[in-house]
Amino acid sequence: MMSVTILIHSEEHVRYAADWGPVFAESLDAPIKPLVVGSEREILRRHAQSQLEEHYKRQNPNGTTVATVNESLDGVFQFCVEHGTRVLVVLHAEHHEEWQRELFEASTFPIVWLNPSALPPTDESHLVGGFETQARTINRVCMRLLGMRPKRWALHLPPPVDMEFDQRLDVARQAFDQQSSHPETLVLIYIESTSKESIVYRSALRLLDHDFGTSVVLVREGESIVPGLVTRFRRWTDSVIPPLTRSERISLQEDIESGSRPSVEFLGLISASSMLAAFGLLQNSAAVIIGAMLIAPLMTPILGAGQAITLGNRPLFKTAFAAIGLGFVGAMCSSIVFGAFVLLFDQPDLSPVRATEMWARCNPSPIDFCVGLIGGMAAAYARTRSHLSSALAGAAIAAALVPPISTAGLQVVFGIWEPVAEGRPVVGPILVVAINVLTIMVGSSFVLWVRGLRTRNANDGRRKDRWEARAVVVLVLVILLALVGVLNV
Repeated sequence: MMSVTILIHSEEHVRYAADWGPVFAESLDAPIKPLVVGSEREILRRHAQSQLEEHYKRQNPNGTTVATVNESLDGVFQFCVEHGTRVLVVLHAEHHEEWQRELFEASTFPIVWLNPSALPPTDESHLVGGFETQARTINRVCMRLLGMRPKRWALHLPPPVDMEFDQRLDVARQAFDQQSSHPETLVLIYIESTSKESIVYRSALRLLDHDFGTSVVLVREGESIVPGLVTRFRRWTDSVIPPLTRSERISLQEDIESGSRPSVEFLGLISASSMLAAFGLLQNSAAVIIGAMLIAPLMTPILGAGQAITLGNRPLFKTAFAAIGLGFVGAMCSSIVFGAFVLLFDQPDLSPVRATEMWARCNPSPIDFCVGLIGGMAAAYARTRSHLSSALAGAAIAAALVPPISTAGLQVVFGIWEPVAEGRPVVGPILVVAINVLTIMVGSSFVLWVRGLRTRNANDGRRKDRWEARAVVVLVLVILLALVGVLNV
């Protein structure tokens, strides 16, 4: 069952936990899990057990058990995972403020950082919202935590942006100082971002650390259920496959980034690979086609795009996509030129019966999604393990890309446009390439994330870029899946 976890550092916290815990628990309809944090925990735990057992009888009909944990972020988060924490309540402690701040910023659970000065508010007139520009969110949070909405606001508008940052903080501070009109007044500030540039968060921290006779609470919603599950999965993968060290991550990132830039060498190799694949398709020779895969340099730019998605690196995403686009155009043009050269001397039979290797790449299906996804995962994993050969994984990626491009180029130059039972010429191979590029990108991004290439600061400005890129990829994949369905009707 989901619970309200309250952190306790001192005997004073026990008193406040007795007053405030039932308010949150009643509103959330959840039991309370008191958690004593610190070094000398046993004496404080016994005291909390004796005091809170009676206070929490209604919320915990089966009894209250006070747990203990070291002052460790991982220890607290592990407790929250094991007990299904719905809201983590942190009672402000001056001597533990830095640690509590780290906990507040790192929490993936909805977290409440409370500096109480009196009993909880019993009337909406005693509840003050921080910034009215966040009214909709604050009203929702207040109803969820306290069962009431604020009647007034400390600031109707944020301080003017043309003021110096410290001046803006002073304006916000003065507005908050005017709210201490009643002993039970509670000022609730919703924290959307914990960055240093956030005027809301910085002013809230000043307010939290300043005793002016009014209770203050900072609320951050953390992550939803899905990101919470992602966090658990990430911790599990880190325990099974240790992530890369910092030096290994830096080396890998630099290597992938340098290989993701378009260059003459890249264009030359992809053109040679495409011509060799075209020759294999015309000869209907699988061996020659495999040889073409071995020299294709497409793996690194696609891994670069996958890395860009993982880290939210928009410039790298654009650079990698430019290299992929250049590779596609170069391979297409090379196969067309090669086909035109062949036409000068011969008119090969490219019927579905004769050119089976070519027509096998003209009928995209949902299975192609699996091919690209697994190939991308294998390539990325091989790239992160120095003792594994990334060339083999690169060949697997090339197998999904170069022959279809060469197929499309040959069909263009030989004028094969009419759909047949074996597939759609030109459009089919190009669709196969698009599907494989995107699924390889997604698969490699996932493995790179699992191996430790991830943004460490959840409030990094690149987070928006990361999710934008993922949203674009997912959207295009859905569109392509629909196209595959149409083609197979």
